[in-house]
Amino acid sequence: MNFKHQQSLSLLVDVSSLRAPLTGVGRYVLEILTQIPEQVEVRGFNDYRRYEPSALKAFLSSFDKPKSKLASYQSPAQSRIRPLAKQFIKRVPGSRQLRTQLQNRRIRDCLAQNKEGVYWQPNFILGKSKTPSMVTVYDLSHVRFPDFHPLERLRWLQRGLAQSLDDSDHIMTVSEFSKAEIIDVYGIPAEKVSVVYPGVSNAFHHTYNLDELAEVKKKYSLPAQYVLSLGTFEPRKNLKNLVRAYAMLSSSLRKRYPLVLAGGQGWKHSETDSLIGQLQNRGELIRLGYVDQWDLPLLYQGASAFAYVSFYEGFGMPVAEAMASGTPVITSANSSMEEVALGCAQLVEARDVDSITQGLSYVLENAHALHTRCDRARERSSKYNWSLSAEKLLETACKISFK
Repeated sequence: MNFKHQQSLSLLVDVSSLRAPLTGVGRYVLEILTQIPEQVEVRGFNDYRRYEPSALKAFLSSFDKPKSKLASYQSPAQSRIRPLAKQFIKRVPGSRQLRTQLQNRRIRDCLAQNKEGVYWQPNFILGKSKTPSMVTVYDLSHVRFPDFHPLERLRWLQRGLAQSLDDSDHIMTVSEFSKAEIIDVYGIPAEKVSVVYPGVSNAFHHTYNLDELAEVKKKYSLPAQYVLSLGTFEPRKNLKNLVRAYAMLSSSLRKRYPLVLAGGQGWKHSETDSLIGQLQNRGELIRLGYVDQWDLPLLYQGASAFAYVSFYEGFGMPVAEAMASGTPVITSANSSMEEVALGCAQLVEARDVDSITQGLSYVLENAHALHTRCDRARERSSKYNWSLSAEKLLETACKISFK
């Protein structure tokens, strides 16, 4: 990147997605902002306040800081309360319109101090801005699978996304798959859309020793061997079919490899809860709730296999993280997952329970033969690098700022 341009670049970012516990969008924003060099002036705003560069830096550093190496994790009860409160607020009539008005006011206030800044909206819907602007769109699941979204979120995207894409100077997304979706659905010129892949933290590439793995297993009361799955409990993640498929494994495999589910509460999961309860009662399934970020690399690396059979993903971050950890991956042969897996995962049909069962069975019964695939996965996952992500984002910002 041109260093002179980088020095004179000013970036305004909506950091509303940076709320604990972080979701995928929040993680993406945090990691990229953390990698932006100091010579770039970055300001932020959310529903509550504006952040000048020094305040934003302090805000970013407040995330992912354990009180101890293996700090106590959020209980399942706590992991349920926060999302439920968040969903309640979203259902209040006019709540999104009020947020939009607050967002536009924050943008005006921030840009009044620096009219030359580039505005980055990392969460789909641009606010009003007279400066160059860029928006990140992760997927079009609301178009392809509207039933997978709460009604309020669906209306928000249906009302605002087309206009947001129109108003932006440039659009960023997280995979070639999602780029093709945006071009196809909204008729956007290909040159207006760039792929800025997410990265995988070095913590996932690190090799942990047996004592470290044993410590995290003790913390979460995990057995020596297990199948891990990670994701919010919501319809799109397809946990229902995963649990059904796991229940069809042989009794011996279920006893040797309990299914461990990590992730916060979402919505429409009552039927899945019933299936989970049956397996829990037999000691064949363990539900962790939300897991602290610093424990995830050890949970991945301590797993015998990782299963992620979502119906639709713009990228599928857990697939890349499991690959970096050297853990065999079972994932869906749809949307972006095959692109992310780079030929290093066992692909299954997300809607076919038998296919998922066969994929799980193959990986668990042939773990000794998968070392080469796992080594290749670790090597290939290195292309997902947060530093490169930040560099690509800044290149885009420079391009629309100095054109």
